[in-house]
Amino acid sequence: MSQLSKAVKIMSTTCYRDAPIKDILAATKGITLSSQPKSGDKSPHSIIWRNAPGSGRGLPIDKVLLATVLGLTLFGIVMVYSASAIQARKNFDSQFYFLGRQGLWAVLGFAAMAFSMRMDYRHYKRPEVVVPFLIVTFALLLAVFFFPEINGANRWIRYGGYFSLQPSEVAKLAMVFFLSFFFERSARDLSSIRQTLLPAAGVAGAMIVLVAAEPDLGTAMAMGLVFVVMAFQVGVPVRRLALLALPAAPVLAGMLLFVPWRFQRLLAFLDPWANQKTSGYQVVQSLIAIGSGGLDGLGFAEGKQKLFYLPSPHADFIFAVIGEELGLIGAATVVLLFTVLALRGLRAARFAPDTFGQLLAVGLTAMITIQAFFNISVTLSLVPTKGIPLPFISHGGSSLAISLFATGVLLNISKHART
Repeated sequence: MSQLSKAVKIMSTTCYRDAPIKDILAATKGITLSSQPKSGDKSPHSIIWRNAPGSGRGLPIDKVLLATVLGLTLFGIVMVYSASAIQARKNFDSQFYFLGRQGLWAVLGFAAMAFSMRMDYRHYKRPEVVVPFLIVTFALLLAVFFFPEINGANRWIRYGGYFSLQPSEVAKLAMVFFLSFFFERSARDLSSIRQTLLPAAGVAGAMIVLVAAEPDLGTAMAMGLVFVVMAFQVGVPVRRLALLALPAAPVLAGMLLFVPWRFQRLLAFLDPWANQKTSGYQVVQSLIAIGSGGLDGLGFAEGKQKLFYLPSPHADFIFAVIGEELGLIGAATVVLLFTVLALRGLRAARFAPDTFGQLLAVGLTAMITIQAFFNISVTLSLVPTKGIPLPFISHGGSSLAISLFATGVLLNISKHART
Protein backbone atom coordinates (compact mmCIF):
# COMPACT_ATOMS: atom_id res chain seq x y z
CA MET A 1 0.00 0.00 0.00
CA SER A 2 1.38 3.43 -0.96
CA GLN A 3 2.09 6.14 1.61
CA LEU A 4 -0.75 8.25 0.22
CA SER A 5 -3.20 5.35 0.60
CA LYS A 6 -2.11 4.84 4.21
CA ALA A 7 -2.68 8.49 4.99
CA VAL A 8 -6.12 8.49 3.34
CA LYS A 9 -7.09 5.32 5.23
CA ILE A 10 -6.14 6.82 8.61
CA MET A 11 -7.87 10.16 7.97
CA SER A 12 -11.03 8.63 6.47
CA THR A 13 -11.84 6.33 9.38
CA THR A 14 -14.69 7.33 11.66
CA CYS A 15 -12.30 7.87 14.53
CA TYR A 16 -9.65 9.78 12.63
CA ARG A 17 -9.80 12.62 15.17
CA ASP A 18 -8.49 10.17 17.78
CA ALA A 19 -5.68 8.81 15.62
CA PRO A 20 -2.27 9.50 17.15
CA ILE A 21 -0.59 12.40 15.40
CA LYS A 22 2.59 10.34 15.11
CA ASP A 23 0.70 7.78 12.97
CA ILE A 24 -0.55 10.49 10.61
CA LEU A 25 2.89 12.05 10.34
CA ALA A 26 4.46 8.66 9.69
CA ALA A 27 1.88 7.85 7.04
CA THR A 28 2.33 11.15 5.24
CA LYS A 29 6.11 11.27 5.48
CA GLY A 30 7.69 11.68 2.09
CA ILE A 31 4.52 12.87 0.35
CA THR A 32 4.99 16.14 -1.54
CA LEU A 33 2.38 18.06 -3.47
CA SER A 34 3.59 20.12 -6.38
CA SER A 35 1.79 22.44 -8.75
CA GLN A 36 4.06 20.96 -11.44
CA PRO A 37 3.36 17.18 -11.44
CA LYS A 38 5.87 14.91 -13.05
CA SER A 39 5.45 14.10 -16.69
CA GLY A 40 3.08 11.18 -17.10
CA ASP A 41 1.81 11.39 -13.52
CA LYS A 42 -1.93 10.90 -13.83
CA SER A 43 -2.73 9.95 -10.27
CA PRO A 44 -5.88 11.59 -8.87
CA HIS A 45 -4.09 13.74 -6.32
CA SER A 46 -1.83 15.32 -8.96
CA ILE A 47 -4.84 16.28 -11.12
CA ILE A 48 -6.75 17.76 -8.19
CA TRP A 49 -3.76 19.82 -7.08
CA ARG A 50 -3.07 21.06 -10.56
CA ASN A 51 -6.63 22.33 -10.95
CA ALA A 52 -6.92 23.80 -7.48
CA PRO A 53 -8.16 27.41 -7.35
CA GLY A 54 -5.35 29.91 -7.66
CA SER A 55 -2.82 27.35 -8.85
CA GLY A 56 -2.37 29.10 -12.21
CA ARG A 57 -3.57 26.87 -15.03
CA GLY A 58 -1.82 28.67 -17.85
CA LEU A 59 -4.85 29.67 -19.93
CA PRO A 60 -4.33 31.50 -23.24
CA ILE A 61 -3.80 35.24 -22.91
CA ASP A 62 -6.66 37.64 -23.59
CA LYS A 63 -6.15 38.18 -27.31
CA VAL A 64 -8.77 40.94 -27.46
CA LEU A 65 -6.98 42.97 -24.79
CA LEU A 66 -3.59 42.34 -26.39
CA ALA A 67 -4.82 43.35 -29.87
CA THR A 68 -6.49 46.47 -28.47
CA VAL A 69 -3.33 47.69 -26.74
CA LEU A 70 -1.08 46.85 -29.69
CA GLY A 71 -3.46 48.73 -31.98
CA LEU A 72 -3.55 51.80 -29.73
CA THR A 73 0.24 51.86 -29.39
CA LEU A 74 1.00 51.51 -33.10
CA PHE A 75 -1.70 54.03 -33.93
CA GLY A 76 -0.17 56.38 -31.39
CA ILE A 77 3.26 56.16 -33.03
CA VAL A 78 1.74 57.10 -36.38
CA MET A 79 -0.25 60.00 -34.92
CA VAL A 80 2.76 61.31 -32.98
CA TYR A 81 4.57 61.61 -36.30
CA SER A 82 1.63 63.35 -37.95
CA ALA A 83 1.18 65.78 -35.05
CA SER A 84 4.87 66.58 -34.51
CA ALA A 85 6.63 66.43 -37.90
CA ILE A 86 6.42 70.16 -38.67
CA GLN A 87 7.44 71.32 -35.21
CA ALA A 88 10.21 68.71 -35.04
CA ARG A 89 11.60 69.90 -38.37
CA LYS A 90 11.61 73.51 -37.18
CA ASN A 91 12.98 72.95 -33.67
CA PHE A 92 15.22 69.89 -34.09
CA ASP A 93 16.06 69.86 -37.83
CA SER A 94 14.43 66.46 -38.27
CA GLN A 95 10.79 65.66 -38.85
CA PHE A 96 11.38 62.22 -37.31
CA TYR A 97 12.69 63.50 -33.95
CA PHE A 98 9.60 62.73 -31.86
CA LEU A 99 8.76 59.67 -33.96
CA GLY A 100 12.16 58.13 -33.19
CA ARG A 101 11.85 58.76 -29.47
CA GLN A 102 8.33 57.38 -29.32
CA GLY A 103 9.35 54.33 -31.33
CA LEU A 104 12.28 53.65 -28.99
CA TRP A 105 10.06 53.87 -25.92
CA ALA A 106 7.50 51.64 -27.61
CA VAL A 107 10.17 48.94 -28.10
CA LEU A 108 11.19 49.23 -24.43
CA GLY A 109 7.54 49.19 -23.43
CA PHE A 110 6.81 46.06 -25.47
CA ALA A 111 9.78 44.38 -23.81
CA ALA A 112 8.40 45.37 -20.39
CA MET A 113 4.97 44.07 -21.38
CA ALA A 114 6.44 40.74 -22.53
CA PHE A 115 8.25 40.43 -19.20
CA SER A 116 5.23 41.25 -17.03
CA MET A 117 3.00 39.05 -19.17
CA ARG A 118 5.19 36.04 -18.31
CA MET A 119 5.82 36.94 -14.66
CA ASP A 120 3.23 35.43 -12.31
CA TYR A 121 1.30 38.41 -10.95
CA ARG A 122 1.31 36.90 -7.43
CA HIS A 123 5.02 37.71 -7.30
CA TYR A 124 4.05 41.36 -6.79
CA LYS A 125 2.27 40.72 -3.49
CA ARG A 126 5.45 39.67 -1.73
CA PRO A 127 6.58 42.24 0.87
CA GLU A 128 10.15 42.05 -0.45
CA VAL A 129 8.79 43.35 -3.78
CA VAL A 130 6.20 45.89 -2.61
CA VAL A 131 8.24 47.61 0.11
CA PRO A 132 11.39 48.31 -1.98
CA PHE A 133 9.15 49.49 -4.84
CA LEU A 134 7.51 51.99 -2.46
CA ILE A 135 10.87 53.20 -1.15
CA VAL A 136 12.24 53.75 -4.67
CA THR A 137 9.04 55.54 -5.70
CA PHE A 138 9.15 57.96 -2.77
CA ALA A 139 12.85 58.57 -3.46
CA LEU A 140 12.04 59.49 -7.07
CA LEU A 141 9.13 61.72 -6.04
CA LEU A 142 11.46 63.62 -3.71
CA ALA A 143 14.46 63.65 -6.07
CA VAL A 144 12.47 65.33 -8.85
CA PHE A 145 12.42 68.59 -6.85
CA PHE A 146 16.21 68.80 -7.12
CA PHE A 147 16.15 68.85 -10.92
CA PRO A 148 15.62 72.00 -13.02
CA GLU A 149 12.05 73.13 -13.63
CA ILE A 150 10.58 72.62 -17.08
CA ASN A 151 7.66 74.87 -18.01
CA GLY A 152 7.37 75.91 -14.38
CA ALA A 153 7.07 72.40 -12.95
CA ASN A 154 9.32 69.76 -11.39
CA ARG A 155 7.86 66.73 -13.14
CA TRP A 156 10.84 65.20 -14.91
CA ILE A 157 14.15 63.65 -14.00
CA ARG A 158 16.39 64.20 -17.00
CA TYR A 159 19.91 63.05 -17.69
CA GLY A 160 21.60 64.14 -20.89
CA GLY A 161 19.52 64.70 -23.98
CA TYR A 162 17.83 61.32 -24.20
CA PHE A 163 16.93 59.90 -20.79
CA SER A 164 13.82 61.34 -19.14
CA LEU A 165 11.68 59.87 -16.37
CA GLN A 166 8.41 61.15 -14.93
CA PRO A 167 8.17 59.87 -11.32
CA SER A 168 4.42 60.47 -11.17
CA GLU A 169 3.93 57.68 -13.72
CA VAL A 170 5.91 55.29 -11.52
CA ALA A 171 3.91 56.47 -8.50
CA LYS A 172 0.61 55.45 -10.11
CA LEU A 173 1.85 51.91 -10.59
CA ALA A 174 3.40 51.72 -7.12
CA MET A 175 0.17 52.91 -5.51
CA VAL A 176 -1.89 50.23 -7.27
CA PHE A 177 0.57 47.48 -6.25
CA PHE A 178 0.66 48.66 -2.64
CA LEU A 179 -3.11 49.01 -2.28
CA SER A 180 -3.68 45.56 -3.80
CA PHE A 181 -1.14 44.08 -1.38
CA PHE A 182 -2.43 45.95 1.67
CA PHE A 183 -6.16 45.58 1.07
CA GLU A 184 -5.83 41.84 0.46
CA ARG A 185 -4.08 41.40 3.81
CA SER A 186 -6.57 43.67 5.60
CA ALA A 187 -9.77 42.54 3.89
CA ARG A 188 -11.15 41.10 7.15
CA ASP A 189 -10.54 44.32 9.09
CA LEU A 190 -12.33 46.79 6.83
CA SER A 191 -14.52 47.85 9.73
CA SER A 192 -11.44 49.26 11.46
CA ILE A 193 -10.58 52.70 10.12
CA ARG A 194 -7.41 52.93 12.19
CA GLN A 195 -5.95 49.58 11.16
CA THR A 196 -7.02 49.45 7.51
CA LEU A 197 -8.29 52.58 5.86
CA LEU A 198 -6.04 55.19 7.46
CA PRO A 199 -2.73 53.36 6.74
CA ALA A 200 -3.76 52.78 3.12
CA ALA A 201 -4.92 56.37 2.72
CA GLY A 202 -1.76 57.61 4.44
CA VAL A 203 0.63 55.94 2.00
CA ALA A 204 -1.48 56.72 -1.08
CA GLY A 205 -2.12 60.26 0.16
CA ALA A 206 1.59 60.92 0.65
CA MET A 207 2.27 59.98 -2.97
CA ILE A 208 -0.67 62.05 -4.19
CA VAL A 209 0.52 65.10 -2.22
CA LEU A 210 4.04 64.85 -3.64
CA VAL A 211 2.66 64.57 -7.19
CA ALA A 212 0.35 67.56 -6.62
CA ALA A 213 3.32 69.58 -5.30
CA GLU A 214 5.30 69.19 -8.56
CA PRO A 215 2.72 70.63 -9.48
CA ASP A 216 0.70 67.99 -11.36
CA LEU A 217 -2.81 68.28 -10.02
CA GLY A 218 -4.35 66.36 -12.93
CA THR A 219 -2.34 63.20 -12.25
CA ALA A 220 -2.87 63.62 -8.49
CA MET A 221 -6.65 63.76 -8.97
CA ALA A 222 -6.54 60.70 -11.23
CA MET A 223 -4.59 58.82 -8.54
CA GLY A 224 -7.18 59.84 -5.97
CA LEU A 225 -9.95 58.39 -8.14
CA VAL A 226 -8.00 55.14 -8.53
CA PHE A 227 -7.71 54.93 -4.73
CA VAL A 228 -11.49 55.40 -4.37
CA VAL A 229 -12.21 52.72 -6.99
CA MET A 230 -9.90 50.17 -5.32
CA ALA A 231 -11.22 50.90 -1.84
CA PHE A 232 -14.80 50.53 -3.06
CA GLN A 233 -13.88 47.27 -4.83
CA VAL A 234 -12.49 45.72 -1.65
CA GLY A 235 -15.64 46.66 0.25
CA VAL A 236 -14.92 49.91 2.07
CA PRO A 237 -18.30 51.56 2.78
CA VAL A 238 -19.08 54.74 0.88
CA ARG A 239 -19.63 56.66 4.11
CA ARG A 240 -16.05 55.91 5.21
CA LEU A 241 -14.71 57.11 1.86
CA ALA A 242 -16.79 60.25 2.32
CA LEU A 243 -15.11 60.81 5.69
CA LEU A 244 -11.73 60.67 3.96
CA ALA A 245 -12.91 63.20 1.39
CA LEU A 246 -13.86 65.75 4.03
CA PRO A 247 -10.31 66.94 4.80
CA ALA A 248 -9.26 66.59 1.15
CA ALA A 249 -12.08 68.75 -0.24
CA PRO A 250 -11.00 72.13 1.22
CA VAL A 251 -7.39 71.47 0.20
CA LEU A 252 -8.45 70.77 -3.37
CA ALA A 253 -10.72 73.81 -3.38
CA GLY A 254 -7.85 75.97 -2.15
CA MET A 255 -5.51 74.69 -4.87
CA LEU A 256 -8.13 75.48 -7.51
CA LEU A 257 -9.43 78.82 -6.25
CA PHE A 258 -6.39 80.47 -4.67
CA VAL A 259 -3.73 79.63 -7.25
CA PRO A 260 -4.18 82.38 -9.90
CA TRP A 261 -3.39 80.38 -13.04
CA ARG A 262 -5.60 77.49 -11.95
CA PHE A 263 -8.44 79.88 -11.21
CA GLN A 264 -8.02 81.36 -14.68
CA ARG A 265 -8.32 77.88 -16.14
CA LEU A 266 -11.58 77.40 -14.25
CA LEU A 267 -12.93 80.62 -15.73
CA ALA A 268 -11.75 79.53 -19.17
CA PHE A 269 -13.55 76.23 -18.70
CA LEU A 270 -16.81 78.03 -17.96
CA ASP A 271 -16.46 80.27 -21.04
CA PRO A 272 -13.38 79.48 -23.14
CA TRP A 273 -14.33 81.87 -25.95
CA ALA A 274 -14.29 84.84 -23.57
CA ASN A 275 -10.61 84.09 -22.88
CA GLN A 276 -9.61 82.65 -26.24
CA LYS A 277 -6.35 84.60 -26.44
CA THR A 278 -5.22 83.91 -22.87
CA SER A 279 -6.26 81.15 -20.47
CA GLY A 280 -8.77 79.64 -22.91
CA TYR A 281 -6.38 79.51 -25.86
CA GLN A 282 -5.58 75.78 -25.65
CA VAL A 283 -9.20 74.69 -25.32
CA VAL A 284 -10.40 76.96 -28.12
CA GLN A 285 -7.76 75.69 -30.54
CA SER A 286 -8.62 72.12 -29.56
CA LEU A 287 -12.33 72.68 -30.21
CA ILE A 288 -11.55 74.32 -33.56
CA ALA A 289 -9.47 71.30 -34.55
CA ILE A 290 -12.15 68.79 -33.58
CA GLY A 291 -14.91 70.84 -35.19
CA SER A 292 -12.92 71.13 -38.43
CA GLY A 293 -12.69 67.35 -38.76
CA GLY A 294 -16.36 66.74 -39.31
CA LEU A 295 -17.43 63.13 -39.82
CA ASP A 296 -14.42 61.65 -41.61
CA GLY A 297 -11.70 64.27 -41.06
CA LEU A 298 -9.40 66.28 -43.30
CA GLY A 299 -7.15 63.29 -43.96
CA PHE A 300 -4.03 61.91 -42.33
CA ALA A 301 -1.31 64.59 -41.87
CA GLU A 302 -3.64 67.23 -43.37
CA GLY A 303 -4.55 68.93 -40.11
CA LYS A 304 -4.00 72.68 -39.79
CA GLN A 305 -4.25 73.37 -36.05
CA LYS A 306 -1.02 71.51 -35.33
CA LEU A 307 0.84 74.10 -37.41
CA PHE A 308 1.84 76.22 -34.39
CA TYR A 309 -1.76 76.95 -33.34
CA LEU A 310 -2.51 74.04 -31.02
CA PRO A 311 -0.03 73.75 -28.10
CA SER A 312 1.45 70.28 -27.51
CA PRO A 313 -0.32 68.68 -30.47
CA HIS A 314 1.76 65.49 -30.12
CA ALA A 315 1.35 65.26 -26.34
CA ASP A 316 -1.60 66.30 -24.20
CA PHE A 317 -3.79 67.47 -27.10
CA ILE A 318 -3.13 64.68 -29.59
CA PHE A 319 -6.80 63.66 -29.44
CA ALA A 320 -7.66 67.00 -31.06
CA VAL A 321 -5.34 66.15 -33.97
CA ILE A 322 -7.06 62.77 -34.28
CA GLY A 323 -10.43 64.48 -34.40
CA GLU A 324 -9.29 66.96 -37.04
CA GLU A 325 -7.53 64.51 -39.34
CA LEU A 326 -9.68 61.40 -38.87
CA GLY A 327 -12.96 63.03 -37.90
CA LEU A 328 -15.70 61.75 -35.67
CA ILE A 329 -15.14 58.23 -36.98
CA GLY A 330 -11.50 58.18 -35.92
CA ALA A 331 -12.14 59.86 -32.55
CA ALA A 332 -15.05 57.54 -31.76
CA THR A 333 -12.90 54.52 -32.65
CA VAL A 334 -10.29 55.60 -30.09
CA VAL A 335 -13.00 55.98 -27.44
CA LEU A 336 -14.37 52.56 -28.38
CA LEU A 337 -10.93 50.94 -28.03
CA PHE A 338 -10.45 52.38 -24.56
CA THR A 339 -13.93 51.15 -23.65
CA VAL A 340 -12.97 47.66 -24.84
CA LEU A 341 -9.78 47.87 -22.77
CA ALA A 342 -11.82 48.81 -19.70
CA LEU A 343 -14.26 45.93 -20.20
CA ARG A 344 -11.50 43.35 -20.75
CA GLY A 345 -9.61 44.62 -17.73
CA LEU A 346 -12.73 44.30 -15.56
CA ARG A 347 -13.30 40.85 -17.01
CA ALA A 348 -9.80 39.84 -15.89
CA ALA A 349 -10.66 41.16 -12.42
CA ARG A 350 -13.95 39.27 -12.32
CA PHE A 351 -12.34 35.91 -13.06
CA ALA A 352 -9.12 36.43 -11.10
CA PRO A 353 -8.49 33.50 -8.72
CA ASP A 354 -7.77 35.59 -5.63
CA THR A 355 -8.46 38.94 -3.99
CA PHE A 356 -5.03 40.31 -4.86
CA GLY A 357 -5.55 39.56 -8.56
CA GLN A 358 -9.00 41.16 -8.50
CA LEU A 359 -7.73 44.33 -6.86
CA LEU A 360 -4.67 44.52 -9.08
CA ALA A 361 -6.74 44.14 -12.26
CA VAL A 362 -9.30 46.73 -11.13
CA GLY A 363 -6.57 49.17 -10.09
CA LEU A 364 -4.54 48.88 -13.29
CA THR A 365 -7.66 49.13 -15.46
CA ALA A 366 -8.78 52.22 -13.57
CA MET A 367 -5.29 53.71 -13.74
CA ILE A 368 -5.27 53.54 -17.55
CA THR A 369 -8.88 54.30 -18.40
CA ILE A 370 -9.42 57.14 -15.92
CA GLN A 371 -6.39 58.90 -17.39
CA ALA A 372 -7.59 58.22 -20.95
CA PHE A 373 -11.09 59.62 -20.46
CA PHE A 374 -9.72 62.51 -18.41
CA ASN A 375 -7.47 63.50 -21.32
CA ILE A 376 -10.30 63.18 -23.85
CA SER A 377 -12.58 65.24 -21.59
CA VAL A 378 -9.99 68.02 -21.39
CA THR A 379 -9.69 68.06 -25.17
CA LEU A 380 -13.48 68.38 -25.51
CA SER A 381 -13.66 71.03 -22.75
CA LEU A 382 -15.75 68.75 -20.53
CA VAL A 383 -13.40 69.38 -17.60
CA PRO A 384 -10.88 72.17 -16.91
CA THR A 385 -7.57 71.97 -18.72
CA LYS A 386 -4.98 69.71 -17.10
CA GLY A 387 -1.71 68.43 -18.49
CA ILE A 388 -2.29 64.68 -18.60
CA PRO A 389 -1.28 62.40 -21.53
CA LEU A 390 -3.50 60.03 -23.48
CA PRO A 391 -2.22 56.50 -22.64
CA PHE A 392 -0.50 54.59 -25.48
CA ILE A 393 -1.02 57.50 -27.91
CA SER A 394 0.47 60.74 -26.56
CA HIS A 395 4.19 61.32 -26.90
CA GLY A 396 5.89 60.46 -23.62
CA GLY A 397 8.18 57.59 -22.76
CA SER A 398 7.36 57.15 -19.06
CA SER A 399 3.61 57.01 -19.67
CA LEU A 400 3.93 54.59 -22.59
CA ALA A 401 6.34 52.19 -20.85
CA ILE A 402 4.35 52.11 -17.59
CA SER A 403 1.05 51.61 -19.45
CA LEU A 404 2.47 48.71 -21.47
CA PHE A 405 3.96 47.10 -18.37
CA ALA A 406 0.58 47.41 -16.63
CA THR A 407 -1.10 45.79 -19.62
CA GLY A 408 1.30 42.86 -19.36
CA VAL A 409 0.26 42.37 -15.72
CA LEU A 410 -3.41 42.42 -16.77
CA LEU A 411 -2.69 39.81 -19.43
CA ASN A 412 -0.96 37.61 -16.87
CA ILE A 413 -3.94 37.86 -14.53
CA SER A 414 -6.23 36.81 -17.37
CA LYS A 415 -4.07 33.69 -17.87
CA HIS A 416 -4.89 32.57 -14.33
CA ALA A 417 -8.64 33.05 -14.64
CA ARG A 418 -10.91 30.71 -12.71
CA THR A 419 -13.97 29.20 -14.37
